[in-house]
Amino acid sequence: MSRISEFALNLRYAFRPNKPRLFFRLTGAVIKSYVFKRPPLRYVDFAIGFACNLKCEHCFATALQQPARRRMTVDDYARVARECMSLGAVNFSFQGGEPLLFHNLGEIIAACQPSRNVISVTTNGTLLTEERVAELKRWGVDILTISLDSADAAEHDRFRGAAGAFEKTMAGIRLALKQGLRVTLGTVVTHQTVRSEGIRALARLAQELRVVLYFIMPVPAGRWTENRAMFLTPDDLAFVENWTRQSRYLRTDFQANLGNYGCGAVKEILYLTPYGDVLACPFLHIGLGNIFDEPVAAIRARALQNRYFAVYHQKCLASTDEEFIEKYLSKTFQADALPLRWDLVFPPNGAEARE
Repeated sequence: MSRISEFALNLRYAFRPNKPRLFFRLTGAVIKSYVFKRPPLRYVDFAIGFACNLKCEHCFATALQQPARRRMTVDDYARVARECMSLGAVNFSFQGGEPLLFHNLGEIIAACQPSRNVISVTTNGTLLTEERVAELKRWGVDILTISLDSADAAEHDRFRGAAGAFEKTMAGIRLALKQGLRVTLGTVVTHQTVRSEGIRALARLAQELRVVLYFIMPVPAGRWTENRAMFLTPDDLAFVENWTRQSRYLRTDFQANLGNYGCGAVKEILYLTPYGDVLACPFLHIGLGNIFDEPVAAIRARALQNRYFAVYHQKCLASTDEEFIEKYLSKTFQADALPLRWDLVFPPNGAEARE
């Protein structure tokens, strides 16, 4: 798949004729990346809460849940959105848990200026109704990222811990497409499932529906902290890479960047918990800083001094970089509270600073 074809599909997902101000912001981001070779912060992922209606096998929600902590308010989301937009962000995403369970989702989306940004919501799809999809569209949502782990209903339901989940999710996908929302699918692939018929059929389904399917790597977090058997082998990774070359609808997150191929964490992507913690991604439970203590720009600038975040790393730090997992990420596995502060993970002598 050529970079041009990839870019064209990205544009189809991002471009909305009813958002002219977004068009100019997207154009500016592309110029910075492709002409001046300075890709800006692109994507900010907010976890607005961890409550969920399913019990997924790989869930890490309880690992980050701390109900007694101060939570971000709508005003906090508005401030953080402004700070991130000043750094170039054009896409704000909302996840959980299951974000459709939260009563103030619409207020939070509004605080992130949907007329000027791509708005996406990550959902398991089981709560989508015709009325709910219409409501999301009114709020300015452009993309629904829907979790679907197999085209085999029994496999998906077993992974999600709920009978009937597959049929509800498929109904939600059809409703979203019917009402004109863009849809991407996210599926976790493990060593045990990556070549399965359920995943192969899911790839075929994505191409038939003409929606992007993102292959999500398994990570040692939450319920899978001690599960290394699910890690993808080099052969598995080569299999996935070959697959993504064959179709522009099959991807990993490494192909979503404005800049180079690879891990976009910190450079283009940030993830925030409901408590204001800033992480490199949802799967690295290392706190880079907190928005109640300092601006996003300061947190990101410090994190970019770390050699793992300074470049487009060619391995997934949370899933396939064994050195990073053993030396650093493993420190979070037995932590009393997550995320673990960055200065408790990385050497204080600056050994991991950018060379």
